[in-house]
Amino acid sequence: MKTIIADKIASVAQHLDLGRELRVTADIPCEEGILIAARILNSKSSYNTLELVSGRMAKLRPGDVIVGALGERKALFGYSGHMPTQLAVGDTLQVLNMGGVLGICDSVNATFGAPFDAQVLGAVLHFPYLGERIGVPARTGATPLDLNAPAETCGIPVVAIAGTCMDSGKTAAACAVISRLRHHGMTVDAFKATGVA
Repeated sequence: MKTIIADKIASVAQHLDLGRELRVTADIPCEEGILIAARILNSKSSYNTLELVSGRMAKLRPGDVIVGALGERKALFGYSGHMPTQLAVGDTLQVLNMGGVLGICDSVNATFGAPFDAQVLGAVLHFPYLGERIGVPARTGATPLDLNAPAETCGIPVVAIAGTCMDSGKTAAACAVISRLRHHGMTVDAFKATGVA
């Protein structure tokens, strides 16, 4: 176990309440959602930002230490990739999306150029046992959503716009609907939920 200081923590780790000072281990389980600390190795002029846990977009630069999560990504217009079957400190992964998914890139969109390469520093540890220094690899999605939670809206209408392909116009359509409803004097609350296919 060693200590690192993270420069940027990707939004994929949003609900884990990580600080910048982290403990990492060289014992890295290759499982979906495991948080990885990695150092950015190259620079890019496009598709060069990372969404942080705060929601802010931050440019990545060589030398930045980031925290992302192991995963797969299938994308028509972005980077597609898979998870490695084994991983060691010093290995290289690619940043597959702006949310911080890390994996081995299989397919590149020429518009965006090659993805960021990131040198693995270790699996990020969290310490779930109060008063004990026993760290376990941190994982996104460790607490599953309650599928039986009530969806009571108290009579407030809910509108959902859903789709699976990036750049297909979902956000533009939602913005147009919101604008029109606001124009008619309605109060509108909105959010954008995203995921990785």
